[in-house]
Amino acid sequence: MKTWMFLFLMLLLSIASYGQDKTELKEVVVRPNLKKVELGTKQKRADYGHGGSKDHPHYQTAFLIPSDGKAGFIDKVGVYIYQKHTFLEFFRRSNTLYLYLYKVSPEGMPGDLLLPGPIAIEPKKNTYWHWVDISSRNIALPEQGVFAAVGWQRVSKTDTGPYVGMTNECDTCPFYVYRFPNNEPVWLKVEQSAMQASGKKKKKERMYQNLMVKLEVSVK
Repeated sequence: MKTWMFLFLMLLLSIASYGQDKTELKEVVVRPNLKKVELGTKQKRADYGHGGSKDHPHYQTAFLIPSDGKAGFIDKVGVYIYQKHTFLEFFRRSNTLYLYLYKVSPEGMPGDLLLPGPIAIEPKKNTYWHWVDISSRNIALPEQGVFAAVGWQRVSKTDTGPYVGMTNECDTCPFYVYRFPNNEPVWLKVEQSAMQASGKKKKKERMYQNLMVKLEVSVK
């Protein structure tokens, strides 16, 4: 009888303590091992560098990265840093570069931000690909693609940059600039074909603002 009562009491104690020993786990997104692809510029080297606009402190330039029919998650964003400096400039801290990701608007222009705000980058003073890991944000690649943009908020008359890589990769692709012509921010679409037709520069001297940016995407 005593043995039965002892076992019964042990059972009651184990039931009472069960709820107290539970561990709350945070909700996580589990992804399978997916194939990774890179979307964006195909160029290995920049044709020249671009460091912002002295006349437009909050100027941005954006370039469309098509999805190419891919579906998945954006893991990383890469921007080519094109830092060509003199010896003395190596001792001065570089300005901050801001990287933005935009959805494509119904009008085909940069629309809403994919991230809550810009990614601040303080690049090294050399030429290389700077990659930013955003895989923890679990951002799905939009079907229409992504506008990647860079901006400079501390540009002055004597201090531009950091410089980013630009290429002549696509001589017919439009690029987009964000300016404040009348104190109102507005995206302007600049057609490369119109620039070519203007004839203001010889063809070999024309600079097409094909921003050197890439996305690393885990494809479903």
